[in-house]
Amino acid sequence: ELQRQRGSDVAMSDAETALALELKASRERAEQLAALLDAERKRAAEAEKLLLERERALADKIRPPADPEEARLHRQVLARNVSALRQHAQRYSNASKAVEVVLPGIEANARSVRSTISTHFGFLRRRLKEREDKLLALVDGLAAEKAAAVEAQKGQMDAIVTQCEAGIQAAEEVLGGDDWAILKRHEAANAQVSKAIALSCELDADWTERIVADLPPALEEIVEGHGVVSTAAIAPSDEEWHRDLSILSRVAQPPSVLRAQRPSTGNSDFGFMFDLAAGDTAVCIRALHLASSTGWGPLQYTVYTAPGGWRPIRGSKRRWQKVWSGQATLPKAPGDCAPLPMGEEGVHIAARGKQAFYVHSPGHATAVAFSASPQDAEGKSIREGNVVDTDGRVSIGTGAKTCSAAPFESVATDSVRAFAGCVEYVLWCEA
Repeated sequence: ELQRQRGSDVAMSDAETALALELKASRERAEQLAALLDAERKRAAEAEKLLLERERALADKIRPPADPEEARLHRQVLARNVSALRQHAQRYSNASKAVEVVLPGIEANARSVRSTISTHFGFLRRRLKEREDKLLALVDGLAAEKAAAVEAQKGQMDAIVTQCEAGIQAAEEVLGGDDWAILKRHEAANAQVSKAIALSCELDADWTERIVADLPPALEEIVEGHGVVSTAAIAPSDEEWHRDLSILSRVAQPPSVLRAQRPSTGNSDFGFMFDLAAGDTAVCIRALHLASSTGWGPLQYTVYTAPGGWRPIRGSKRRWQKVWSGQATLPKAPGDCAPLPMGEEGVHIAARGKQAFYVHSPGHATAVAFSASPQDAEGKSIREGNVVDTDGRVSIGTGAKTCSAAPFESVATDSVRAFAGCVEYVLWCEA
């Protein structure tokens, strides 16, 4: 049996060896076939390439000669089309960059609108709370008044009851005595009973428990529909510039900020007017960032602008245009400031042009901060009408404060003063 088992194992081992040799031979044959196939592919590709070259050479021999003048004209037309296409692509590329400019403006305007709404409804909540407290106080007063009147009525009736009980007690004592007591004390007892019976009081107090509050539902309906928020202008502008590609494509880059190098150190008043000048490229002023001297607010602010300088028109309101008006809380100077937007379109200044700006608030004499007696880098006083700050693209000129709650009144030009804040702008390339 053992020999039979060993013979079976040897036979199995020989079979496995033979199978392994056969598999190895199959792999070698497959590799040889793959190599032959790759060689055939290369030969076929070379043959196809040679055939195409021969066809091209044959076509060159049989085609008619090209007309150089016609080719030149077609080349000129194609070159012009390529140039026009590049310009077309550039306009849309610039317009696409304008989206990057608009997005921060959308968020800034949203913050401003949110602040305005919160301020407005905060004021309404305070007024409603004051009215609520007043009505609650009236309820407490009416309840106390009615309770005091009823308690006073009760005191009067309790006094009558006390007198009646005293008369009853006196009469019962006489009735409980003997005949001599009756004969002796009946007159006094009857007098006391008659006196108690004669007592009375007017029931003039309001005994009703009713206290009524009339709260008309009309206010709830008004509040439910109070206020409008929309992407469309409440007062539509005459020109929707953002729908005109020829204008939109002029925006060259995201907003830049020119920060005044002389922050206010406590100088402020109701308003301040100054000039901005553009360099070799037109600019669009997006916002003026300002501070106050106290940080009080919110206060009502209005921004005016006019072409040219502020000096010839400083007292003429009709020469100025209002670009923005709203409530804001400007931080306390120095160093910190908050934006006042220039509306949806901003304020455009042509290349090498000048624009006057005026920020005013009737709310307080510390509403707009500025810098007094500015000096240059060498410590010399800057003269009236000169540039105070510049970055080469926008320049800030000297200005004047206004000392009245009414705009354009009491313009003070007794000394040199400078804008103290930041100017947010974008380059506005000429088409």
